[in-house]
Amino acid sequence: MDRDRRGDSTSETTRPSDDQPTPQVGGPTTSAAGVTAHLDDIIAVVVPASHPAVAQALATGALKHRDGRPALPDGVSPEDTFDLVRDFDALDLSEVTDWANLPNTTPVASPLGDKLLRQIQGVIDWDRKQTLLYDQYGNAFETAAALESYLDEHNDLHLVLAVGYLLSGSEE
Repeated sequence: MDRDRRGDSTSETTRPSDDQPTPQVGGPTTSAAGVTAHLDDIIAVVVPASHPAVAQALATGALKHRDGRPALPDGVSPEDTFDLVRDFDALDLSEVTDWANLPNTTPVASPLGDKLLRQIQGVIDWDRKQTLLYDQYGNAFETAAALESYLDEHNDLHLVLAVGYLLSGSEE
């Protein structure tokens, strides 16, 4: 796995594996297992948590089981379909997405959290099934009203950001 572009990543934050596809800046990456990973988009999870580390753990679970998760080629796990933004701390995401200078995790109630959440809402086409914004269980918010209701019902919400990948096997 290419670890150079991940800055301070360590085995505690990113599972080491030569078979895990890690997209490169400028194009797709093919792993030793023949799986090609393409950067898709920034995805976000809104989770109730009292600490950013707890929010990241909850978001990781939600992303593994999220609605609309890409189909998985043989030998690939759900963890291969995303990386939390925290794992991209040394990479300017504007090189590979329309987003730049994203925080790892931020409270929704903070000015930055509110701004990012509103920015994500502005990109979502609510008339189609969206795959950008999820709750702590991996359920995509189906309407703006459902998101607002969720925000009203929960306290201490954090916005956890990740990069999503589309994966394809060598037989495709």
